[in-house]
Amino acid sequence: MSLLKLEQVTKRFGGLTAVSDFNLDLQEGELVGLIGPNGAGKTTVFNLITNTYYLSEGKILFEGKDITGLKTDRIAAAGIVRTFQNIRLFGELTVLENVLTACHLRLRSSVFSAVFGFPGYMREELAMREKARSLLKTLGLEKYERDQAGSLPYGLQRKLEIARALATQPKVLLLDEPAAGMNPEETLALGALILKIRKEFQLTILLIEHDMSLVMTICERIIVLDHGVTIAEGLPEEIQNNPDVITAYLGTGDLYA
Repeated sequence: MSLLKLEQVTKRFGGLTAVSDFNLDLQEGELVGLIGPNGAGKTTVFNLITNTYYLSEGKILFEGKDITGLKTDRIAAAGIVRTFQNIRLFGELTVLENVLTACHLRLRSSVFSAVFGFPGYMREELAMREKARSLLKTLGLEKYERDQAGSLPYGLQRKLEIARALATQPKVLLLDEPAAGMNPEETLALGALILKIRKEFQLTILLIEHDMSLVMTICERIIVLDHGVTIAEGLPEEIQNNPDVITAYLGTGDLYA
C-alpha cells in the first residue's frame, strides 16, 4: 500500500491551471525528487498536500485514508510535515525554542496543566527539551541552541528548519528547495544529511530542488513538472537523458549546462 498517494490532483486559480491531473505514488522509505522549471507547479503540489491550498479536483490518500480537505494542523499531526522555500523560522526566538515549538504538536498535557505546572506537564517539558537538544546535535546545531534563530547564517537556518520539522515526528517529510542559497560544499553536506536523517528517523521524503547534482545524487526516482503537467517520471539517469525534460529546462542542451 502506498504511504502517500495523489490521484488526478488539479489546482486552478481562476482561469489558470497551476497543477493538472497530478499523480503521485510514494512508497514508505522512498526519497523522490519533484523537479521542473520555475513556475512549474512544484510548490503548489506541496501546498495541496498540506491543504494550504484547496484542491480543485482529485484526491489525496495517506496510509490508505482520504485526507483531502483535512485541516493543516491535523495533516501535520497525522505525520506529514514540510519545510519552505522561503525560510519561516521564528527569528526572535532561540534555536532551541524554535525546535520546542514543534515538539508541542505531540504534547499530551492540557493547557491547564501547563499553566499550573503540574508534575505530568513538567515531565513532558523536560522530555521535550532533551529531544530538542538531541535533534540539534544530530543536525550539528547544538552549540547554537541559545542563539537567536534569525542571527544564524543562511545554511544553518535551513538546517534548523529541518530540525523543527523532525521535532513533529513525521512519517513524510516534504523538503522545498533545502539547498537554496547554499554553496557547493554546503550542498554536498546537505545531501549526506538528508540521507542520514531518512535512515535514522525512518522517513519518506519528497524533495523539491533546483540543484540537479543534488537531486541526481540522492533521489531514487524523479518526477518532472512543466506548466503544471507531469512530463516525465523515472530513474535519475532516465530523467537526465529525457529530451522532453531537457527542452523544458533549457530549450536544448543538457541539464548540467
